[in-house]
Amino acid sequence: MPLVHNPNVPPEPGSRAGALIALQVFFVAVALLVYCLRVYTRAFILRSIGHDDYIMGLAVILSIGLSINACISTTFGWGHHLSSIPPSNYSSILITIWIAELLFTLSTSLAKISILFFYLRLAVTKTYRTIIHCSIGFIIIWAITFTLVVIFQCTPIPEYWNPTGTSCRDPEAALFIHGLTNSLTDVYIYILPMKMVWEVQLPKRQRMGLIGIFAAGFLVCVAGALRLYYSILTQKSTDTPWEGFNLWTWESIEINLGIVCSSAPCLKALITKMIPRMFGSVGGSKGTGNGDESGRRGIGMGYLESGRRERDRERGESEDELTGRDGNECVLVAKMDVHQSWLKV
Repeated sequence: MPLVHNPNVPPEPGSRAGALIALQVFFVAVALLVYCLRVYTRAFILRSIGHDDYIMGLAVILSIGLSINACISTTFGWGHHLSSIPPSNYSSILITIWIAELLFTLSTSLAKISILFFYLRLAVTKTYRTIIHCSIGFIIIWAITFTLVVIFQCTPIPEYWNPTGTSCRDPEAALFIHGLTNSLTDVYIYILPMKMVWEVQLPKRQRMGLIGIFAAGFLVCVAGALRLYYSILTQKSTDTPWEGFNLWTWESIEINLGIVCSSAPCLKALITKMIPRMFGSVGGSKGTGNGDESGRRGIGMGYLESGRRERDRERGESEDELTGRDGNECVLVAKMDVHQSWLKV
């Protein structure tokens, strides 16, 4: 991404640096808070912390690094007009761009892999598990491929932060394919469980609640599409540091919103424990959690409740994973309690 100084263009006033820093801090703080609540709920209430939680933790760490990198970039002029940035800062700006591309690729890949591992908790058929495992394999290959593309855009690698960029491949095609495939995998991951949810034998209210939670994930898809749009604009712009504000903002929204949307469903058990009268019963029952009555309470992926403890024990589920610590809720996190298979094989 060459940066060319034009001495004939007078410096333009204006700065988006403050707004960029504020937005980066806000989005990553929300994502970190929700993730911490997720880990607390899984570890201490549901006692079912798993691979998906650890992998999402790595995604959160990289997302924090991405935001720190964005904030550091403003000290070199990112968020200002190119004409007002000293040419001596161009190399530093290009380094932050290279780091941002690398961190985003890795963080969004880990977030998607975490979501797919969560789907494995819910899988009740061999076919569905096979589909998920293949999807995980594809995301891993995608991540490795584009990580290498980012790293070796220029030969040698440090040539990337040479403002003239004379030994670098044209990045536009690679970045477009990267953004497009990233957006397509966003859509795929969030529609993957829709068929299964629709076929689950649940009351309409619970079914619509589930669909609503999955549909919230499409906000991530919208953010990914907007990131792709602003990526193209930034590549074609002659004022990259100024136009790049929108790119890095939507980049942060996409990854952090993905963390929030995938973590929020796990918090129902925490909310129920803290405010039981408000969230304890969808069906209007105030039972103790035994029998079929409790099987109608609660909605949401990752916290569906089931009153059929005996059958779940036969499936090998631990009682701690099926119940809240107070014993009043039958919270099923690892698998949805279904009366028929999700997939007809």
